[in-house]
Amino acid sequence: MTAAEPAGPPAVVRHGAGHHLFVWGVLPPLGAAAGGLLSLLPGWLLALPDWVLALPFLPGPDKVELLAGVSGPVLTAVLAVVGLLGGGLLALMSYEEAVMVEAGADSVRVTASGGTAEVARARFGTAFLDGRELVVLDTDTAEAVRVVTDHGEKRLRPAFEAHGYAWSDADPHEGDFLRWLDGTPDLDAHAQALLRTRQEALERKDADDAAGLRTELAGRGLVVRDRERRQYWRALPARGGRPVPGTD
Repeated sequence: MTAAEPAGPPAVVRHGAGHHLFVWGVLPPLGAAAGGLLSLLPGWLLALPDWVLALPFLPGPDKVELLAGVSGPVLTAVLAVVGLLGGGLLALMSYEEAVMVEAGADSVRVTASGGTAEVARARFGTAFLDGRELVVLDTDTAEAVRVVTDHGEKRLRPAFEAHGYAWSDADPHEGDFLRWLDGTPDLDAHAQALLRTRQEALERKDADDAAGLRTELAGRGLVVRDRERRQYWRALPARGGRPVPGTD
């Protein structure tokens, strides 16, 4: 049950200085070290027996010897710099999952990948973790937020409850989901087409396309979630006399 609305500053969950120090203090140096070690690879290959170098997946003794001749301090430095830049790129990519949650007196704000979703208190239903994804349901049980995060329940739950927002140990509508089967009579042709296209996106691991199609399905009153590239769906309750998908 949701508690009374407390006053005070928002409860904020975000990565601290330790996380940033770890990301930038580990990934770029590891990349530089990997680049430096790569420059030593031709010399290591030359130490192998000739029959090993003759294997089809290796460049061959002549090419390895040529590469070894090119190796030196300059190449090592160049590869180390390339590795350093690669590590920096990985560090930047890690911020795609850097989620910040602000639970305040009037609303909940979730910021990720440069975008912010805000759910007003009057529209807030409940929040929970679905695997590595933070999900916020609104009062119509639709998904107002679904975002990948590495924040755990031990950090998220107190932040929501500190300002009286409901938190659930699991999806409260777990039992309402049905596995999607192509051609099921419970869904209309348009919803089937969207789910069929989304299944193809899941198979080719196109997360952006799958997310966009999830939004389209939400507009048609369907909540979709994935389990090992299988889609499961549930229909939202009818609103304002509008029938749920698959009904007359």
